[in-house]
Amino acid sequence: MATDRILIVDDEETLCEVLKLNLENEGYDVDIAFSAEQALGYNLKEYSLILLDIMMGEISGIKMAKILKADVATTDIPIIFCTARDTDNGAESRCR
Repeated sequence: MATDRILIVDDEETLCEVLKLNLENEGYDVDIAFSAEQALGYNLKEYSLILLDIMMGEISGIKMAKILKADVATTDIPIIFCTARDTDNGAESRCR
């Protein structure tokens, strides 16, 4: 049986390593990307789940999610947003 693959996309290295360790302990195959740009270079259709930070560099997590959902090869991959933000502040409208 194939192991589910999870991609963590976050610019906080320590958080990525903690998430990766815990998910691998649960039996998942986990990769890390420290930016949306790096993640978009991966073969994303191989992942069962993407954990995605909202606040990153040039491409925000919201913008990356829109890119993934617009692509037929990645539109069905579930995304869980991980963020330190405590309010929306209209972020989605700024990413259009």
